[in-house]
Amino acid sequence: MNKQTVLENGTRIVTERIPEFLSCTLGAWISTGSRFESEEDAGLAHFLEHLLFKGTKTRTAYDIAKEMDSIGGQLNAFTEKERTCYYARVLDQHVPIAVDIIFDMLKNSLLDPEEVEREKGVILEEIKMIEDSPDDLAGHRFTRSLWPTHAVGRPIIGYRDSVSGMTSERLRDYLRTRYGASNLMVAAAGQVDHEEFVELVKEKLADYPLGDFEAVYDSPSTHSQNNVFQKDCEQVYICYGGRGTHISEPRRYQFLVLDAVLGGSMSSRLFQEIREKRGLAYSVGTYQYTYTDTGLFAVHVGTNADSVEQLLDVTDEILQQVMRDGLTPEELRRSKELLKGNLALGMESTSMRMLRLARGHLNHGRLIPVEEVIREVEQTTHDDVVELACEYLDPANFSFTILGPIDTVRGVKARKLSLDDLKEGGMREGVLS
Repeated sequence: MNKQTVLENGTRIVTERIPEFLSCTLGAWISTGSRFESEEDAGLAHFLEHLLFKGTKTRTAYDIAKEMDSIGGQLNAFTEKERTCYYARVLDQHVPIAVDIIFDMLKNSLLDPEEVEREKGVILEEIKMIEDSPDDLAGHRFTRSLWPTHAVGRPIIGYRDSVSGMTSERLRDYLRTRYGASNLMVAAAGQVDHEEFVELVKEKLADYPLGDFEAVYDSPSTHSQNNVFQKDCEQVYICYGGRGTHISEPRRYQFLVLDAVLGGSMSSRLFQEIREKRGLAYSVGTYQYTYTDTGLFAVHVGTNADSVEQLLDVTDEILQQVMRDGLTPEELRRSKELLKGNLALGMESTSMRMLRLARGHLNHGRLIPVEEVIREVEQTTHDDVVELACEYLDPANFSFTILGPIDTVRGVKARKLSLDDLKEGGMREGVLS
C-alpha cells in the first residue's frame, strides 16, 4: 500500500509498505538538475552532490561512511538532468539513522573550501575517465548534437573550466535556493510505517529552509546533424537516432514494446541481424532518454571501420521493415512477456520500488499500479507499434554521431575533436554526461 502526506512547508512524503521485506530504501529527491544551470554553472548540481558527502557540523566524511557501514547500509546519490537524489538502503530498524544522516548532509554540510578544491581534482579525473571511454563519448556528443543550444543537451558533469571555477560560495547559494522544503520529496519503500516515517521526516524539517526555486521548462527543439570524429581506438562507436517520447507520452508503454523488439534483448531484431547473422558487432542495442518535455531514441553499436556503412544500411532496412510490416505475432508476444518479467523482477528490490514510487509521484502525481502497466502492455496492438515506428523511427529523420578510426561516413568527413566542439550552439571537448 502506498500513501502520501504533504507537509505545510510543501515537502511531499510518499511511502510504499511491503510487509514481507526486512529492508527499506529511502530517498530525498530535489527537483533540480543540470538542465536548470547556466553555461557558466555547468556541473554545479553534480558538484554539490559530491560535496554533501564531505562532512557536516557533527560528522566528518569518514564518520558518514563509518556510521552507514556499522549498520550494514548503503548510502549513495545521483544527479540527473532534472533531479538530484540522495538515498540509503538499510534494515528496517535502522531507518531513523539513515534519515538522520541524509538530512544532516542536506542541512549541515560544511562545503569547506579545502574540500571544494580537493573535489575539483576528483571530478576532473572523472571527466578524463569518461573521455577515455569512446562509447560514452559518442553518446554524449550525440545527445549534444540533438539539442546543441539547450541545457538539456549539456552534460551533467560539467565542463573542465566550469568545474575548475567552482567555489564554496556558489555551492552554498545553490544549496540554499534549490534544496528548499517546497522543492523536496522524500520517498521510502519496503518495511516502513507511513505515519512513523512522516514524523521522522517532520522532525528533521523543523528548521529546514523553504527555498525559492521553481523549475521552469523551456522545451528544446530537436536538431538533426551528422558528425564523425577521429579518435585513436580499436572500434568505431555509433549512435544513430533522433527524437523520442517525453515522460508523459500516453503511448509510452507501447513504445517500450517496440523498443524491446528492436534492441532490448538478445532475441531483438538488431541483435539477431547485426551480431548473430552478419557478425558485424559484439554489442548492439537501443536506448531511450525521456524528460519532462522531450526525449531521444538511439541505436548504439561498436564495430570495425570497414563495417560502418553496411551496419547503418542494415539498421535502416530493419527500421523500414518495422514501419512497413510491423511486428510478427511472436515478436509482439515475446516483447510483452519480457517487459512484464522485468517489471516483476524489479518489484523484488526495495531500491527499484523506491525509484518507481518517487518517479511515479514526481512525473505523474501518483504511483502507477503494476496492474495498469501490465494492462497497457498487454493491450498494445500491431497497429500501435506501426504508428509509433512511422512517427519516431523513420531513418530519414535520424542522424548519427560516429567516433573512431574512420575518415568518412555517408559523405561526412571525419574531423578532429576540437576544444570548441561542445560549446552552446556547437560542441566542446572535455564535457561529458
